[in-house]
Amino acid sequence: MKKLLLLPLLLLLLLTGCLGNVTPEENTDNPLYYKYSGATYSIEVPNDWEVISQFTSDYPSNTLVAFKNNLKDQDFIANVNIVANTLGKGLGNGDYAIEMLKYHEGTLIDYKLLEQQEVEVIVAGQSIPTYLNYFEGRNSVSSDLLRFLQVYVVSENFGYIATATFLPDEDEFIFENCKHMVKSLAVN
Repeated sequence: MKKLLLLPLLLLLLLTGCLGNVTPEENTDNPLYYKYSGATYSIEVPNDWEVISQFTSDYPSNTLVAFKNNLKDQDFIANVNIVANTLGKGLGNGDYAIEMLKYHEGTLIDYKLLEQQEVEVIVAGQSIPTYLNYFEGRNSVSSDLLRFLQVYVVSENFGYIATATFLPDEDEFIFENCKHMVKSLAVN
């Protein structure tokens, strides 16, 4: 029994060790963004967004990194996070995207898929297709309606998800920043 309890802890420690190790880098393609790199992923981040790499218990344990807009005077601040989930073999980007949409449909209140678009992401230096899903929903009956943008990448036995979360009436510039970030997810 003790071995079964220690196995998830050991896997979490190994995952943290393999996926931690972050480095901000310069991005010369667009002066509004810089490249933020972890051991197994990278993402382009607006220069003025805050990086969160130490998490409280409010964050899921599979969260690798989060970023939030620098506007402090709002009730809800637009944010982007990257999570990594351990997957079984044989699951591709498209299957993973569909599986995650079904999960959100079952867990979010007032869930509605607004748009699904095929996009290209970089995995191990190669451009591969995946989905950008745009949907909305509430986490609870009393919470605000939120909008989400997600991109899904499967590499080896891990499923990476970049998620942007924002209010439906979010400023267009912030929405475009969120979209740029999730579409820039790359996995080594």
